[in-house]
Amino acid sequence: MKKQNIFFALAVIAIFTFTACNSGNKAKAPKLVSQIDSLNYAFGFANGNDLKNYYLKGDSADKKIEIFMRGIEEGLKGAEEKKPELSNLGMRFGGWLKEQKKAGFLGDSTLKIDYNLIRQGFINGLNKSKDQMDPQKAQEYINTTMQVRFEKMMQEKFGANKAAGEKFMAENGKKPGVVTTKSGLQYQIITKGNGPIPKITDKVKVHYHGTLIDGKVFDSSIERKEPVTFPVNQVIPGWTEALQLMPVGSKWKVFVPQNLAYGSKQQQSIEPFSTLIFDVELISIEKPDAAMPQMTPEQMQQLQQQMQQQR
Repeated sequence: MKKQNIFFALAVIAIFTFTACNSGNKAKAPKLVSQIDSLNYAFGFANGNDLKNYYLKGDSADKKIEIFMRGIEEGLKGAEEKKPELSNLGMRFGGWLKEQKKAGFLGDSTLKIDYNLIRQGFINGLNKSKDQMDPQKAQEYINTTMQVRFEKMMQEKFGANKAAGEKFMAENGKKPGVVTTKSGLQYQIITKGNGPIPKITDKVKVHYHGTLIDGKVFDSSIERKEPVTFPVNQVIPGWTEALQLMPVGSKWKVFVPQNLAYGSKQQQSIEPFSTLIFDVELISIEKPDAAMPQMTPEQMQQLQQQMQQQR
C-alpha cells in the first residue's frame, strides 16, 4: 500500500481554519473507541509528523504553517492569493474532499471521515506527541488496517474463486503422477530433462501456456511462438519454486494455488484468488550478462511488476 499523501491530511485540516498560532492547536490524547476512530487519528498523526519533518523544518516552522494554511483556506474559498501555488494547492485539496464524500475515507465507501480526530492527529504529529502512537505505528496501523479491509472485500467478492481452486487442487492431488510439495504447489512431469537445475539467482528461458481451472487461456508464449527469458526470483512464488525443481529440458504441467500466484490481486484477466495451470518447458539456463550491474531490491521489484504487467 502506498503511503497516503500528506496534502490529503492538510486538505481536511483546512476546513477548521487551522493556523499554528491558534490556541486550540495543542497536543492532547483524544478518545479512540473504534477502528475508524483510530484510523482517522493515525492518518492525521502520520501526515502531521511528515509535514513537520520534511516540509516545515527550522525555527520558523510555526510561522510557515500559519502562512501555508492561510493560503490553503483562501484557495478553498476561491479568494485571490498572492502566492498562486498555494491557491492551486487549495483547489486540489477541495477537490479531494469532494471525492471523499462520494467515495468514502481513503476510497472505502464504508469508512467515514472524522474531521476532529484527523485534525487532532495532525496537531499531535506536528508536536511529536507520543501519548497514543508514534509516527511508525501510525503509518503501520493505516497500512495494516486498510490491507485487512481490502482482503476482506476481495474475499467477499471473489471468494468463490478461492473455494473452487481449493476443491480443484484437492481432487487434482489424488491423480496419478501429480506431486504436491509442502507449499501446496503441484506438478506433473510430462518430459524429464537431464540438464542442470536452475538456482534462485539464475535467469532461464522457458516456453509456457497458462490457463485457469476452467480451461480459459490467459497467457501463452507457445501461442506467440516466442519463448521468454527472466530471473527465477522475479516471477510468482509458484514459478520460482517449480523452476528450482526442474532440470533443463523438462516439460511439466504446474498447478499453482492462488496463494502462490497473485492472491487477492487482480492481474489483467486473472481474477483475485485464481488457481493457475501452466504447461512449462524449461529450455535453458541463460548466461548472466557481465555488463549488467547488480540490481537493488527496489529495481528488482519494479522489474517484476513490469514483467507481470506484460503477461
